[in-house]
Amino acid sequence: MTTVVAYGDGKTVWMAADTATNVYERPIVGGATKILRLDAGDNEVLLGMAGAGGLASVLPSASLPMSPEDGESPQGWANAVALTLTQAAVEHGLVEDGKLDGIMLLGWNGLLWTITHAMAIPHPDGCAALGSGEGPAIGALDAFLLRGEDPAVAVRLAAEIACRRDRYSMPPVQVEVLSCSDPYGEASAPEGGRAA
Repeated sequence: MTTVVAYGDGKTVWMAADTATNVYERPIVGGATKILRLDAGDNEVLLGMAGAGGLASVLPSASLPMSPEDGESPQGWANAVALTLTQAAVEHGLVEDGKLDGIMLLGWNGLLWTITHAMAIPHPDGCAALGSGEGPAIGALDAFLLRGEDPAVAVRLAAEIACRRDRYSMPPVQVEVLSCSDPYGEASAPEGGRAA
């Protein structure tokens, strides 16, 4: 019961999330961290989380695979990250019916993936959202980007709108930006993506 929303333009990832937490379906306003910066070798990734609250304390200790080198597939690497994160969650009992209890949004080098149980699903248009506030957030993000809004402003406003529309998402909003650390040059915008 969360809102995480992100945009990647092939060079930078902008991600925003609400900071409320829930106890027995009762939202509690507070400073929950739902976006983590994790190391992947010499680079960083952004990881937005919805689901089991324990993910935020378990996942920072996961040793992520090094980001892909020149010529390596970002998708293959993202799948390896998904497997690593799933294994860490399962080892700590963060499962429901044997599956990862939660969903994550991975951002790296301007690219986005939704992480489910051992799987990384790419977002080729560069727009993604998850959690109970996903619908309002992705709609608002599309509207702001089409209007030409700065991506940092667009993701923050999209998360704030989701907080107004989703009873389980509440401000304040956490915003993180991760610039391209592509070791082999500038990445291009995702296919079908929007220019920032």
